[in-house]
Amino acid sequence: MSVINQSLVSAVIKSFEGEAKAIAKARQSQDKAIQATLDAMVIACDKPKALFMKGNAKTNEARGQIKAMFDAICEKGFISKSSAASYQSAFWIAFETGVEFKRDLNNKAKPEGESTGTGEGTAKPTSGKVETTDIPALHKTLSKALAQARLLNQSIFAADLVDLIVDVWPDFKETVLNK
Repeated sequence: MSVINQSLVSAVIKSFEGEAKAIAKARQSQDKAIQATLDAMVIACDKPKALFMKGNAKTNEARGQIKAMFDAICEKGFISKSSAASYQSAFWIAFETGVEFKRDLNNKAKPEGESTGTGEGTAKPTSGKVETTDIPALHKTLSKALAQARLLNQSIFAADLVDLIVDVWPDFKETVLNK
């Protein structure tokens, strides 16, 4: 005896299709609003982009405004803290590269021809074994990671990392590379 007929199954599937369409429409609207913010930031950029973007959310007013916007969306419960950080990174990637905002820009592979540093003739990067540590040692390691990111011209990643670090440790001081 069949309790569920094809009509009921079709109705359930159709309801999920409706949800998927509504979510896609909402995301399109959200991305359009973020793009308008990005366009306003491009218009406000009155110096070379690298200089305009220099620093982090605590030291750069433009970065601070964008962080505050995504943090506010997070605080309202619409997105997670990690999504807010991800969207913020995507925003600055779109700004720096002059492409349209896409919420997953920071997850995209590097453009063709851009080196990742792991090609032929490049030594495999290694890292020391960690058996014991403390907060000052962690700060030194984070400072080294920031220096590496800057040497690789990963300014957006470095700024995002600094934002994350100073959110946790407001007294963090970089000890590698004089900025």
